[in-house]
Amino acid sequence: MASLLTTFLAAFILAYVLRPLSTRLLGLGIGKTWSAILTVFIGFLSLLGLLILFLSVLQKELPALRHQLPIWLEQLKNVLGPWFTHWTIPVDTQQIQSVIQSKVSAHLSNNADALITQGLSTLLNSGQTILASTVGFVLIIFVVFYLIIQWDEFFKKLSPVIPPRWLPQTQQILNEIDELLSQYLRGQLLVIAILAVFYSVGLYLLGMTGAIALGLFTGLAIFIPYIGYGVALILALLSALLQAETGVNILAILGLYVVGQLLESFVLTPKLVGDKIGLHPVLVIFSLMLFGGWFGFFGVLLALPISAILLVLSRHLLTAYKTSSWYQS
Repeated sequence: MASLLTTFLAAFILAYVLRPLSTRLLGLGIGKTWSAILTVFIGFLSLLGLLILFLSVLQKELPALRHQLPIWLEQLKNVLGPWFTHWTIPVDTQQIQSVIQSKVSAHLSNNADALITQGLSTLLNSGQTILASTVGFVLIIFVVFYLIIQWDEFFKKLSPVIPPRWLPQTQQILNEIDELLSQYLRGQLLVIAILAVFYSVGLYLLGMTGAIALGLFTGLAIFIPYIGYGVALILALLSALLQAETGVNILAILGLYVVGQLLESFVLTPKLVGDKIGLHPVLVIFSLMLFGGWFGFFGVLLALPISAILLVLSRHLLTAYKTSSWYQS
């Protein structure tokens, strides 16, 4: 049930995000059907590009990490060993080093190609997984195409279901949700584009290998509040550690990411996005964990848009509750 709901939620959000592109294509004189086809093609081609970008980052990081890991463990043992000896703590640092090295190395492939091969091997071992993935992918494409080509007609067909006395308020709620989501998504896309350029250029000037891929990944990760930035920062610092011998300054990389976070928090987001969602940071983390637990990776991506919809609904429910005769009496 959760998987099916995730599929339709993902398709609905994708259609909503891609609808402006379809409108632009319609404005160029392209027919409704062909504009929808081109929109779906461009959208899924962009998703494929993001996947390739992520794999390119892994391809650069995994071999270097596997090579550098024994050196780090040896340095850590040299630092902690005398401390354990001084305080007579019975810890076999050599054995711990061997266990960590063997376990981690066993899960680190030499390159991203091997990682893809292992993933495909796991996927192909289950015919049910292949069938479910194929059906889900085709279903998303079909639903996105249908929603893009008949977006207005789809909501018009839902209008007769709503009682006439509730129709004006329902229309107002839908307009508020549409305005909130459109402003948030447009502003967020601008923030992502600016930060992707900022981090890519900054990492390149600091001499980081794979700066473009890592910078683009960092910009895209900003879409997931707090967690995305944390993951990108860890990847950047890890890359800096792996490339320290080539002259990459770890403190400079850290400074770049601190400046980027300040730029995003105090300049870009207030100007381009603003306080559109209006959720407390604790509630943002809670919604990310909640929807991520329910719907997996797509749940993390959909957490804030769904939270925005629930926020508008809760605001109207609170207003109705306060104006009710039961509350006022």
